[in-house]
Amino acid sequence: MNLQPEISFNYLGQFDQDLEQSDIVLSSHTDGEPMSGYTVLEQPLNVNGMITAGVLTLEIRYDSQVYHQQNVEKFARLLRESLQEVIKHCASQERSELTPSDVLFKGLSLEQLEQLTEQTASVGELENVYALSPMQKGMLFHSLMEPDSGAYFQQASFDQKGSFDVAVFRKSLDLLTQRHEALRTNFHRFETGHGQEPLQLVFRHKDSDLSFKDVRGMPKAEQQAYIQALKQEDQARGFDLGTDALMRVQVWQTDEETYHWVWSFHHIIMDGWCLSLVTGEVFGTYFALLEQKQPELAPITPYGQYIEWLERQDERAAKEYWSNYLAGFEQQTLLPGSDTASKDHVTDSREHAVSSTASEASEYVSEKVTVDLDPTWSEAMYRIAKQQQVTINTLMQSVWGVILQQYNNNEDVVFGSVVSGRPTDIAGVENMIGLFINTIPVRIQSERNATFVEIMRNTQEQALASGYMTASRCMKFRR
Repeated sequence: MNLQPEISFNYLGQFDQDLEQSDIVLSSHTDGEPMSGYTVLEQPLNVNGMITAGVLTLEIRYDSQVYHQQNVEKFARLLRESLQEVIKHCASQERSELTPSDVLFKGLSLEQLEQLTEQTASVGELENVYALSPMQKGMLFHSLMEPDSGAYFQQASFDQKGSFDVAVFRKSLDLLTQRHEALRTNFHRFETGHGQEPLQLVFRHKDSDLSFKDVRGMPKAEQQAYIQALKQEDQARGFDLGTDALMRVQVWQTDEETYHWVWSFHHIIMDGWCLSLVTGEVFGTYFALLEQKQPELAPITPYGQYIEWLERQDERAAKEYWSNYLAGFEQQTLLPGSDTASKDHVTDSREHAVSSTASEASEYVSEKVTVDLDPTWSEAMYRIAKQQQVTINTLMQSVWGVILQQYNNNEDVVFGSVVSGRPTDIAGVENMIGLFINTIPVRIQSERNATFVEIMRNTQEQALASGYMTASRCMKFRR
């Protein structure tokens, strides 16, 4: 049976945008025949299309020994009429309608996409649908399992001196939200026929969430207590991943030209790297609008391109690499809980660590401890790292590994290390808004009598060996 297709459709693309952004122009001279008349076509009927000067041109080439001219002309006429019918239908719609080919997520039928559009109509009009990154899947899972947990609630605050125009800043925040699809994204679980699939949905428009309150009439002490209470209330409120704007800004005017800002967002839409990008862009736009100037905004790369990049990675190779990396490691690496920690915890057995950790409360309560090293210690660390030709990060990971070995009474421990996860082969990735970080396993394995220098060197060698995998394929690894 001959399965060779008899018709070939080739769309060469839209050349207008490429020509507008380059010094190359189309020649006014005839281009002649693109191929010899003696060329044997792979298919007896070929349709090639391209757009130039805003016009779609279709060229049909055919084998005259297979098709009669009148039949090809009829085919061309029917093709043109069909295209005009499609255009007429699309132009008559009050709003654009997505088809499965318009979204990045593959596997949705037209009926499923229509069902998804209907289910989310109250949130807004869909622009795109795509899969989650592995880290996003983990965050979504824990957020659904513990909806009241504040584990992925991020909140930053700062004070501003000077004048402030709320209306202008709101315009700036709206423009920021419209430019970056990660800020117009919500998360939804949908039945695709292969079980429930977590999806991230990008909406064409999503209002930014900005609130402003003037508290100048309050005494200073009362102001501070009031703002602190509202910050805690904001954290307790959290985010509804399915409907909310997943970034919100609160501003309190505390004095004539003094303002207190609280910037809250869910970690699933962006990492810490993004906060400076977001604030830098929105305030840059704000100051430009104040001066009645057009904001100078650099072109952006949508977060969906990162998801596409992930889908192209070799998942099997990543799984094989990390499986080999963790081969032979079966136990858990644990720390004693705060309720049972004692002075002799370093010499306690691994069983003690297991029992004490299991007794910890399941509720996540965020706390932070800051430790400052004096210049003497800092200089000593840098000197040791330089002498042994390792990085400060390797030194710190080795120290942490040794501590865990002592707590667990085991020379083989594993802990997580957060990496930025921004692949350099995506143009403009350093300015993209979205969640790129990933947590990869770091294994500290040593002989019982190994020196710290040996542990450091081994850790450095492992880091170098896994560097390529960490930068690319590990994004697809889930354990």
